[in-house]
Amino acid sequence: MAKRRAKSRAAARRTYTVSLAHRKARGSGHERKTEITSAARQLFVERGVENVTTREIASRVGISQTALFTYYKTKDDILDQLMVDAFGELAKSLAAAEENATNTIDWLRGLIKGYVQFGLTYPDEYRLAFMLVKPAKTGPHEQQGAVQQIAFPIFRRLEERIAQAMRGGSIRKDLGSPMLVAQTLWASMHGLTALLIARPRPHFPWEDRDRLISGQIEIILNGVSAAPARPVSD
Repeated sequence: MAKRRAKSRAAARRTYTVSLAHRKARGSGHERKTEITSAARQLFVERGVENVTTREIASRVGISQTALFTYYKTKDDILDQLMVDAFGELAKSLAAAEENATNTIDWLRGLIKGYVQFGLTYPDEYRLAFMLVKPAKTGPHEQQGAVQQIAFPIFRRLEERIAQAMRGGSIRKDLGSPMLVAQTLWASMHGLTALLIARPRPHFPWEDRDRLISGQIEIILNGVSAAPARPVSD
């Protein structure tokens, strides 16, 4: 019995020591939140979001599950934060493309380039958003979760610009509805982005990345433009 009480006291001391070691100073909560999201990102990519628990995320950070709940109440809250941070950067990039474009074709060129570069800059978040996470069981136009709240307005803006360009005569009307063209463009952007993430060099002997992206952009734009957008260089 005495040995059991001694072990219990020793365990309590160890728990207290770990708690102190990982306790953040006043004002350093942002640093702790970053540690949590970084650990969650690694686990989500390694094992899939559905297979990871908040207890495991806390363990990887080195804190208790209760301490984690101080910052995030659920696993979905952590995933949402990852998506908000990453897709916020995408929104900034595309806003810059909108500001600098002189016409819809130039805007599309900047949008496609910015989208692919976003995926390559944030490959883990891109995997979680479009390559690993199962879509929510909602209607096609419902907004649910952080990805939809940020990405859906971007997609709707793409559709709106295509509709304007069709009316103005710079994008082919025979391709179908603006929604169909927008979805086709997104599928093309996603395809290149996903391939470069999933099969980077040396897994596949890609050409120079910048030339590859530029070539993809011009092939897409020459396909949708009423007049050739720009010759694809040799």
